[in-house]
Amino acid sequence: MPLAWTVMAVLGVAMVAIFMHIRFTLYKKLGRAVAASEWGAGGAALAQIRRWVSINLGLGVLVLLITLLRWSA
Repeated sequence: MPLAWTVMAVLGVAMVAIFMHIRFTLYKKLGRAVAASEWGAGGAALAQIRRWVSINLGLGVLVLLITLLRWSA
């Protein structure tokens, strides 16, 4: 398997792991904070979600760049 494919596969697995962390850990934390009307904790959970979504977006852009650079080479 070419190196570019391996890098894209590893980044894809990392993106899935980040999504699972967001969905099953951070959303649960957010839901508990909202149910308890703890708005500060809810805001902190949203900040963490935003940070991880940004990281995931960056990884997606990196995969896109690897794909584009690989096809043009």
